[in-house]
Amino acid sequence: MEKDNEFFIRDLTIDDEYDIINIDSTVKDAALKMKELGIPDLVVVDNDNNVLGVIADFDIVTGLVAEGLSAETAKVTEIMYTIDPVDRDTPVSTAFTRMRDLDVSVVPVVENEELIGVATITDCWGFLPEKYEDQKGIISVSNPRFANYSFTLLMTLLYFCFGILAPLAGITGFLKAPVMGYTEETATYYLFEARGGGGFWLRYLDVQGDYELLWIGVFFYGFFFLILGIISAFAIFQWANADYNQIKLTRNWQVIGLVVGIVNLLIEWILFLTISLVGALRVSGTVDFDVIGLGVSGLAIIFLIAAVSRDILFRETTTTTSKED
Repeated sequence: MEKDNEFFIRDLTIDDEYDIINIDSTVKDAALKMKELGIPDLVVVDNDNNVLGVIADFDIVTGLVAEGLSAETAKVTEIMYTIDPVDRDTPVSTAFTRMRDLDVSVVPVVENEELIGVATITDCWGFLPEKYEDQKGIISVSNPRFANYSFTLLMTLLYFCFGILAPLAGITGFLKAPVMGYTEETATYYLFEARGGGGFWLRYLDVQGDYELLWIGVFFYGFFFLILGIISAFAIFQWANADYNQIKLTRNWQVIGLVVGIVNLLIEWILFLTISLVGALRVSGTVDFDVIGLGVSGLAIIFLIAAVSRDILFRETTTTTSKED
């Protein structure tokens, strides 16, 4: 069967590792059953075993906890989501669209009006017709979703290495300036200290004088610089993993990672620019930005932007042969 033809639910491996819960059960009953069985969803049925909807662990958090309801008294029907079940002859695209429009991950599968299992949005993804495949990119690959995922991880890793680890390890600095009365060599100002020729070494925390608080701020922001870099990378990884596995997220981790990463780098550079402008450096010449450090930070920002913009790169190759009826 060609991939550009329509697939149906019967082409999927229907997940029969599911369970049901009665309409009269409480949310606490549902939570305990999910915990006992180790599953994230339960199909809600009435007394005649007709499918009414699905309750997921995510619904318990957003529909119960967030709304201040009692798990012991609230019924599952109060927080479940209602979705029309599918049968074996339902097109996969229909099931996928149904779940996507409701922003849910599971749809019940029935046969002769009896529940036989569930289908997930992840199950449906690989069986969508050609029109649902990623055709936006400029590079043709057989699996654009995996390519996008891998590219995001690589770009995020490069951002973290260039933007965070390089200045943390003292590989790149921020300012270069000759130190007055100490050495004719140029000193480089790094994340926590300045070093230069002639054995010059200065830890910002030890600076005394009118600008002591500013130097202390620069020193301690170095730790926040690392923490925010980790948060930024984690947010991008979180978003990439959820996007790849079709997991619903409650926060826009993509934007969080991008904004935190860029702002973090800019703040660090602004702090050193401020030190230069207010005359907090005892120098005997011109203060310059560390060109290498500035270039590396610029690359880190490019890598970060590329990580969250990777959809423009990859697209599906020409149609391939998939499983047959």
